[in-house]
Amino acid sequence: MSARPQPAPAIIFICARNAVRSPMAEALWRLRFGAQAQAFSGGIAPASLPDGHMITVMAEKGADLSGYECRHMDEAAGEPVDLVVCLAADVAEEAGAFARARGAAFLLWPVEDPAGFGERDRFLRLAAYRAARDAIEARILAFETESASQ
Repeated sequence: MSARPQPAPAIIFICARNAVRSPMAEALWRLRFGAQAQAFSGGIAPASLPDGHMITVMAEKGADLSGYECRHMDEAAGEPVDLVVCLAADVAEEAGAFARARGAAFLLWPVEDPAGFGERDRFLRLAAYRAARDAIEARILAFETESASQ
C-alpha cells in the first residue's frame, strides 16, 4: 500500500500590493490543491483594486478573480498558517517578520511585478503577466514535488 499524500500546508502569500502576484498565487494554489486548500493572500500596502490584467490572465487558467478584493496581510491574523511565501523581495523583511510572529515557515519566491511592463503595448503587457503567473505556478509545482519526496 502506498503512503497517503500529505495535505497541502495552510499558506499565506504576501506581496507589496496584493493586486497581482499574491492573488495569482492564492488562486493557483487552490487550483492545484483543491478549493478546500487553506490559502490566503495579502499585501504590505494593498491596492484599492485588483489589477485587470491579472484577472485576465488568471481567467485563462480557469480562475475567476473578477470579484477579488485586495487585502492587507494583517487580515490573515486569524487564518491557520504553516507557511508564508513572499513573492516580492522588496517586502521580504516585513513578510519574514509576519511569518516569525505566527510561528510559520518562510520562503522567498521573488517574482518580478509585471505591472509596469509594456505600458503602451497590451500584447507585451499581457505576456509579462503570463510570465509572472507561469513562474508562480512553476514554484508551486516544484514545492509540491519537493514536499512529496520528503
